[in-house]
Amino acid sequence: MAYIIENVPCIEYDRRRDITMLIQDNRIRSINSNFKRYTIPRMNVSPFLMSPVHVMADLELPDFLKFDHFKSYFTTEFIMKGCTTLVTSFSIDYQSELKANLRRLRTSLLSSPIDYVIVLRCKARLITPELIRCLKRNKIPAVFIEFSTEEDLRNIAWGWVKEALYGYPLVFCPLISSEIDKRKRDRLVNSWQEILSDQGIPHIQSPISTKKPMPLQILKKIGIFPLKGNFMVGGEISYNLYESPASEIVAHCQSFLYDNHMLLLTVNKGKVLMSNGRCFFQPGIGEELIIKNPGYLT
Repeated sequence: MAYIIENVPCIEYDRRRDITMLIQDNRIRSINSNFKRYTIPRMNVSPFLMSPVHVMADLELPDFLKFDHFKSYFTTEFIMKGCTTLVTSFSIDYQSELKANLRRLRTSLLSSPIDYVIVLRCKARLITPELIRCLKRNKIPAVFIEFSTEEDLRNIAWGWVKEALYGYPLVFCPLISSEIDKRKRDRLVNSWQEILSDQGIPHIQSPISTKKPMPLQILKKIGIFPLKGNFMVGGEISYNLYESPASEIVAHCQSFLYDNHMLLLTVNKGKVLMSNGRCFFQPGIGEELIIKNPGYLT
């Protein structure tokens, strides 16, 4: 099926533009071309605002003992907020647990209604070249490192780790306990930035916010963008549609749209997931997003 979405007031992160898209087989076949001669159906969304669907992180999913809990959690925390891709993690206390724990998480997500990216969460002491090579083989694009002192970071053999990253430069992300006071937390973040920058290690500068739309720069670092979170020729047709406010919208308004809960419609790969507050929960349609080139656009 082919159709045209025309006169789209589009918000993409910090950019606003008006676009027209030719959609065919749930993919974007052309953007801003001359479609005047086309006689296929047209959808005018000019009274609304459109944005890419959100990617959010939740590194500690609950243990879902009942399907009703699983359904309620994904509906409330993700789908109703316009999120169609989840970044989530498995953890290990020893490297020998990696394969089993990764397999366990993948099994638990077989009924996911949204796509997902799997990353690792572990203590700083576990970061070794051998672990990095194992993550590369399993196409794990990021590792969230738990640390509470600067020594935790300095004890890592970063030179050997950097060599192990060759060919698949997965990104390192800081994970600092919320129980640590702000002053110490700031010092740890500064140490993180200094050490990893000096070593030339791909990393995210600061701890990420969970259950909120991930910024474009982080999506690029991990390699999720441009696979998700954009409108591009050849890409899937996935978008959020918002009620347009009466006041003039500024260019950097994506967070404004999210914070003010004006979401009317979420479409993922051409299928409606949410419309006017009603969720169309479809278990099992989510797929693991395999990142082949982390940090490709950074």
